[in-house]
Amino acid sequence: MVNKCSQLRQVVIVGNGLVAAGAAVTLANALNAGDCKVIWVSVGTVSQEAGQAIEVADPAFVRWLTMVGYPEHELLRSCRGLYTLGLQYNNNATDFFFPYGTHGIEPSPAPFEQEFFRRFAGADQLAFANHFLATHMARLGRFDFPVDDPRSAKSTLGYGLHLDRTALVQCLVEYARTLGVECVSCDTLQVHGSRENGIESLSLDNQTPLAGDFFVDATGEPSLLLRQALHEPYECDDTTPWRYRVSYSEKRQEAHHPFAQMIREPWGWRRRSGLQDNLTVDCWVRDEAALRTVEQAIKPGNYCIETMQSGRSRQSWVGNCLALGKAAGQPGELMYSEWSWASRCLLLWLELLPDRRGRARLRDEYNRRWREMYAVLSEIHWMHAAGVECETENLPEPLQWRLSIFSGFGRLWRRDDEVLSDEAWIVLALGLGWYPQGYDITLTDVDMDRLQDKHKKIYRTLVKVAESMPTLTTTLKNLKCVNKTP
Repeated sequence: MVNKCSQLRQVVIVGNGLVAAGAAVTLANALNAGDCKVIWVSVGTVSQEAGQAIEVADPAFVRWLTMVGYPEHELLRSCRGLYTLGLQYNNNATDFFFPYGTHGIEPSPAPFEQEFFRRFAGADQLAFANHFLATHMARLGRFDFPVDDPRSAKSTLGYGLHLDRTALVQCLVEYARTLGVECVSCDTLQVHGSRENGIESLSLDNQTPLAGDFFVDATGEPSLLLRQALHEPYECDDTTPWRYRVSYSEKRQEAHHPFAQMIREPWGWRRRSGLQDNLTVDCWVRDEAALRTVEQAIKPGNYCIETMQSGRSRQSWVGNCLALGKAAGQPGELMYSEWSWASRCLLLWLELLPDRRGRARLRDEYNRRWREMYAVLSEIHWMHAAGVECETENLPEPLQWRLSIFSGFGRLWRRDDEVLSDEAWIVLALGLGWYPQGYDITLTDVDMDRLQDKHKKIYRTLVKVAESMPTLTTTLKNLKCVNKTP
């Protein structure tokens, strides 16, 4: 039985931007039933997320909206947003689509991907990605929603959102207030506390100290609570593949597409992601020489440069303080944004929800799983760098082992807190150049003609279904999600 006297009664969130706003909405939604008050302190000295104009949100964000009760269509309209089915890659001469959904094809008896490892060799195995409904819909500019009916091909779909980040933060601020969050702003902040005693209180503009049972540090790289007040050690990583992120906007010239583009460049990666009225381009750049090359190709004064964070704190939860996003360490944002990472961590914390006594064992378990999640996300980041920014033998050892098993035997071993599904990881690995040489032994004597006929039938069915779908533009108009504000 839970001791009500030991339950959290007041949680204080500190920070600006999307991580703080998302944390306020999440905690208000999760804790209000237990009579816990949530206070959000916005600090003038903490910089906003400069240059990050768009949130490229994966299906986890859509599920989060449902969890907190925010109307998806309303948010899309307010943030001039678009629906997205995944990422269209151009990796040098290799084009492939990374779908958010699944293929939904049951093993018979071997997993479906093993049939491609048996039938094809090398780059021809990329045909695997063509057996997802989302791939064909994206190519045709179509969009529709998944259905809860396993007999329908649409049950395999997953989707994310492209949202204007500034508008998104404002929407969440307003929503947090409706959930009972007390929003406070200040120009200066003084944190009272120590590693031994935790965070004791905050002084806002030198006024009466604000106390709390628990504090959430969403102050970004300054990490005002975790690192500056509690002196949590920070472990730098000098091997990061990309030192800079350059962001700028382009005027939309083409029709709406239900995907973002990932383009491999000599200096790094370029991502083009659209809103209803414009395109945002984010470039992950290797070093200073490459940065100069990128700058020369952009209109002067029309871009922002961010120096990428490199490393993480040893722990994310210390005493009565939980640090989220860059306040604890960001494992790259090439595929997953800061809020995508922070929300996963916050939901893990809620799963292990402490009381006012802290529960040290829960804290230890959280930090263990947090480090594992950080490593998993970092591996996805490093996969994009292999062969260009670093050699395969210089990748993190766990990733080298996993890739060698995949390349040699076509096998995967799932780990706790995995981010990608097996199907998504395989699509990404194939697209980035790792081709299995082995396959399931049950396919050794398979009839190759029958296998080919099976794949052709599935392919034709998916194309036919995709052609019957409405365009993304039509879907937005039908849902009245188009923002007509000039």
